[in-house]
Amino acid sequence: MNAIAPSERRDGDRVPYASRVMIVRGESAWFAQLLDLSEGGCGVFRPDGCELREDEVVRLFFYQDTETSAVIVPARVARIDGVRIGIEYHEPQAIPPR
Repeated sequence: MNAIAPSERRDGDRVPYASRVMIVRGESAWFAQLLDLSEGGCGVFRPDGCELREDEVVRLFFYQDTETSAVIVPARVARIDGVRIGIEYHEPQAIPPR
């Protein structure tokens, strides 16, 4: 999969959304707090010890109200800094993903 040029990325309408998501890369996983969602991606607070880098492929586990089931969304890391991570879904999603 080729990375999308910054000029071609679509941020979409972001909706503030406080919830928990698990970010999984290979054998590593981190719980993170969501900042916002859009049909094309989400923003999260960067968890302590998170070793992700831009363009890495991840899977996001969005937990439903019952906390016993999750929606799994394939994605990639679009942006990352010391505090936040911007994640772009491979396919558009409902808000929240379901």
